[in-house]
Amino acid sequence: MMYKSVNIHTRSTYWTNKDAAEELIVDSEDLAQEIEKVTNELYVAGYAVFSILAINSGSVSNGNGYYQTGGIIITAKKIS
Repeated sequence: MMYKSVNIHTRSTYWTNKDAAEELIVDSEDLAQEIEKVTNELYVAGYAVFSILAINSGSVSNGNGYYQTGGIIITAKKIS
């Protein structure tokens, strides 16, 4: 049985002040489109997706802690 893993890096924007590294927001619409694209490509290549795992990272900025999704790992197995 053959397995394949694909990593998708998220794209983010700063909602308030980039210089102060405040309010880093993940572009969830873009991420959803990337997941759809990759899962469809895997299907066409004969793979069945069985895991989509969010990779989170955190930070402390100006005394406030937060975390964001830094990427997604999609794992699939060959079915054909």
